[in-house]
Amino acid sequence: MVGLEAPVRPQRGQIMVTEKVAPFLDYIVHTIRQTDEGGVMISDSVEEAGYDTSVGSEVLAIMAERAVGMLPLLARLNVVRCWAALRVMPKDGFPIYDQSDSYAGAYLATCHSGVTLAANHALVLPEAIDAGTLGEDLGAFRARRFHVSPAH
Repeated sequence: MVGLEAPVRPQRGQIMVTEKVAPFLDYIVHTIRQTDEGGVMISDSVEEAGYDTSVGSEVLAIMAERAVGMLPLLARLNVVRCWAALRVMPKDGFPIYDQSDSYAGAYLATCHSGVTLAANHALVLPEAIDAGTLGEDLGAFRARRFHVSPAH
């Protein structure tokens, strides 16, 4: 509608959360986090499942086994909830920040890791949008990067 494209696909990720326990994890491990309330979140699934958001016990079992291998005390905790959701995954795994060349003021921002890239989303991107241009710093994230000629 406004000359922007977002070549993304759905990628399922599953999460399990344990009962609340006293703080023991003072740092973030790549796939395990303890919330301020005490629950432990475990998530390391990356599944090409289309638009299916179902939770699978086989995947959860593998995630639990890996987590207990890293932190054996997790074996004593009860899992209280699990869910699956879809990540918005660009072809190359990096965010897409773009602006319409045809419609001033129309922008696109999509990525699969809002937490990891929070500083970019909260500080850099809004300033660029407010200035009216993504500029060279964010230019590498434009969707045109997907339109390259194949090497011969």
